[in-house]
Amino acid sequence: MKKIFVAMIYFYQNIISPDQGIFSYRRKYCVFEPSCSEYMKEAVNYGGVFYGLKKGVLRIVKCHPWQKKIIDPFKP
Repeated sequence: MKKIFVAMIYFYQNIISPDQGIFSYRRKYCVFEPSCSEYMKEAVNYGGVFYGLKKGVLRIVKCHPWQKKIIDPFKP
């Protein structure tokens, strides 16, 4: 199940994502470094699907448009 979930994140990053996918010619939207999808992928690889979903959703909830650029690597 972990491989399927990581494959879905990879698909999102390369096709749908406005920062990295087809629409990457536009300005960068993500204020976090690494992006939320990369952060979630690292969390899934470390702790499994449910742990990765929890960490990823919590990271997305922290995001808002008035935030400055933040370097926040994944820490287990």
